[in-house]
Amino acid sequence: MPRRPMRPNEISSGGVVVRRSPDGYEVCLVCDGRYWGFPKGHVEAGETPESAALREISEETGIPVESLVLRVPLPPSDYVFRRPNHGPLVFKRVYHFIVEAPEGVALHPDAAEIAEAAWVSFDDASTKLSFKDSIAVLQAAGDVLAHEPPRGTSSSAP
Repeated sequence: MPRRPMRPNEISSGGVVVRRSPDGYEVCLVCDGRYWGFPKGHVEAGETPESAALREISEETGIPVESLVLRVPLPPSDYVFRRPNHGPLVFKRVYHFIVEAPEGVALHPDAAEIAEAAWVSFDDASTKLSFKDSIAVLQAAGDVLAHEPPRGTSSSAP
């Protein structure tokens, strides 16, 4: 029997935040104290996934929103989970974008939501990420970045 598409009852947006380093691209990962992933959060009423991604990335990492450049969309993630209080199942969709941060920018995570934030290489990110869907998003970002150099440079590899 064909599977019906999931209809999300929770929508978030965020991104694979990258910055240029002498060794190629670095990726920003955040940890909520338990799981490593990409900065993301709920899309608020009246917001587009793009504007929500930039706002949430800025809030969670401390990178000023005006210094972030939204590059390209990546495939969304759909998944189901149950909150720790054993409530109803949550059907969630997360919109992802490649977002470029300035070279050398420091992270100042929001301590209320984020226990730790780090710039890591693509290779380190793939071993540090907690969920398979995040690894797939990272791979998609790496594929795009391998063919599209960062603004203002002619270099290419992630």
